[in-house]
Amino acid sequence: MLFLIAVLLFSFSFAQDSFRDFLKEEFKGYREEKRGFEEYLREVNREFEEYKRIVNEEFREYKKEILKYWDRAELSDRKKLVQYSEDLRVKRVFDFEKGELRIEVRGRYSDPERFFKRELKSFISQDTKEAFESDRLLRGIETRVGRLKHVRKAQVRREPLLQPILLGRRSVSPGELNRAVDRLIKRGRITTKRTKKGIVQELRIKLPPKRVLAKARQYKPVVKRESSRWELSPPLVFAIIHTESYFNPLAVSPVPAYGLMQIVPQTAGKDATTLLFGRPQILSPSFLFNAENNIKVGTAYLYLLYYKYFRDVRDPESRLYCTIAAYNTGPGNVARAFTGTRNLKRAVNIINSLTPREVYSTLLRNLPYEETKDYLRKVSLRIAVYKNL
Repeated sequence: MLFLIAVLLFSFSFAQDSFRDFLKEEFKGYREEKRGFEEYLREVNREFEEYKRIVNEEFREYKKEILKYWDRAELSDRKKLVQYSEDLRVKRVFDFEKGELRIEVRGRYSDPERFFKRELKSFISQDTKEAFESDRLLRGIETRVGRLKHVRKAQVRREPLLQPILLGRRSVSPGELNRAVDRLIKRGRITTKRTKKGIVQELRIKLPPKRVLAKARQYKPVVKRESSRWELSPPLVFAIIHTESYFNPLAVSPVPAYGLMQIVPQTAGKDATTLLFGRPQILSPSFLFNAENNIKVGTAYLYLLYYKYFRDVRDPESRLYCTIAAYNTGPGNVARAFTGTRNLKRAVNIINSLTPREVYSTLLRNLPYEETKDYLRKVSLRIAVYKNL
């Protein structure tokens, strides 16, 4: 009996020691994992800073090259696509917001209509992949960013770029394309002007309004799918895309921000990739110029704003206004509109004491940037436009 008790006590003591050893190993593993993750975050943050430096350098150098041939360095932005020929002597521009197409060439052509027909045909028939790969600035950024350790890249898909807007259809036959080019040339105006850098001939075409809806339909399947995934309203997502880029899948700004929903890799991209992939990742231009990827990241960020940052705002309409403003300027600046500080908890308490109309009015009165006020107005109005799409 005494022997049995001794064995049990020894077993119990051994079990305790084993359990303590187990806990030590587990805790050691946890600390190592934590240290590893913290080092990962430090690396990613360093690479985000390198990303910004690369973008600034590439923009600066590209502008310098353009100014050798043109009076000003006109570049793509959120709502305007600008392409230059490899020798920088031809410039092609489509303004998605104004619905205006412009082609300019250095020098004087004896048959400018023939030249512009050829350029117009090439511009219209281009897909997003061709446009991306032919852009010297974007190629430079993609190549250098692609060397970063924690970057996520993708293939830019071959999707119609201008045909849905200019021709009202995603694809046309060669004969239909030629006839469409003839109609557009007749609609446009060819002029010759003298600049500081020499003679420039220009074709300018103004398009009829409401073409933007034709472009919106191109993204309807992915918008509906991702909106359902994150419990968002599809009209909200469409209104955000409309306001951010006018459905230009190659929209870009030096912030940097890319694509349909103008994802900023260091802010919205950082939060959204943590949700989507379990840890923050750096998103290359190619990843964000893939329209499906861009909408996935943009809707994930909208989800975080609506269901995480502003989850304690009780009224859904008030929460929507805060989410829209925050998509443009960040949650901290929304809090500042109500408290004068970036304290989100204090801001939420004030928001919950106001009606939705009072929340909207306060944001329009106190948001720190006029751009964000205008953004809130436009997105709020455009939601109604997409309710029947």
